[in-house]
Amino acid sequence: MVMKMMRPLCYAWLVALLLPAAALADVALPEMIDQAGLQRMLTQRMIKAYAQILTDIDPVEAKKQLEDAAALFDKQLDQLARNARSEPVQTALQETGQLWREFRLVLQGPVGQESLQALLVFDAPLLNATNDVVLKLQEESGTVPARLVNTAGRQRMLSQRIAKLYMLASSGFHDTELDQQMLSARYEFEGALAYLQAAPENTREIQQGLTEVGRQWVIFRTSFQLNEEGGERKYIPFLVARAAEKILMNMDQITAQYVELDK
Repeated sequence: MVMKMMRPLCYAWLVALLLPAAALADVALPEMIDQAGLQRMLTQRMIKAYAQILTDIDPVEAKKQLEDAAALFDKQLDQLARNARSEPVQTALQETGQLWREFRLVLQGPVGQESLQALLVFDAPLLNATNDVVLKLQEESGTVPARLVNTAGRQRMLSQRIAKLYMLASSGFHDTELDQQMLSARYEFEGALAYLQAAPENTREIQQGLTEVGRQWVIFRTSFQLNEEGGERKYIPFLVARAAEKILMNMDQITAQYVELDK
């Protein structure tokens, strides 16, 4: 009951950090899909925040984001493991846990370019592992709303992934794949948004929320879109970070509303 009352007022993961472990036990399958989707998002959020700290882009807020995200990842991983019902989900969580322990060791070390490079080594494997947990849970559920929870939750991750890639590019991080990865994430977000907007299961509240996300996406896309004509690139990382937060907040709210449909 606490989460239903508080979620409209703040991020779900901040609510989870405030709740005692006992209050988070015995999570139902729809909530587990949402929770595992948050883990997927947090992998991108942590690297984004780390890059912001390293390049002095809103470093106080970025440090708080990083600390909150790491604490929540730990807490939710334990909770998901305690509530996992099937062997495929348990196996996927074990793989995630192994990668997370190595990732966390780097986070606990000194902030620097070498550490960022080390985090990026784990970036794709940890993201894929957390995504595998979501897919296994969705398969276990087998409902259409479960797929909607997964898709809406993945939009949260994409907002942070795009912001992460932008932070890396704006800091002078050289990777020939960055532009392609950002373009791919953009197309995926737009395709998923269209899918969600067309879902017949949408309530009026969900549809209104998706319409607002569509408006915010236009602003976000304009702020992060790289110059495709080969001209000099001018980066605005602070504005991109703030725009990504608005998308994240609204998609988190919509994901919670899809969870309610799957009960």
